[in-house]
Amino acid sequence: MPTSPLSADYRSWKLERRSDGAVLVRVPPRVPLHGDLPVPEAVFTFREGDPQYTFWDFQLRQRESESEG
Repeated sequence: MPTSPLSADYRSWKLERRSDGAVLVRVPPRVPLHGDLPVPEAVFTFREGDPQYTFWDFQLRQRESESEG
């Protein structure tokens, strides 16, 4: 089972599976505004074969199983 060096903050990140099987990770900004401009969320995509794909695939599957039961 993979472990994470990240804090529990990543539980607030949004995880989605794209139609091509890739895992999409959306990270909301910690600060809602930067001056007068909104800070956009960071978006990462991991495909099978990417070094971090297994970790994020596991996280997404775990969340999916938690929401089912």
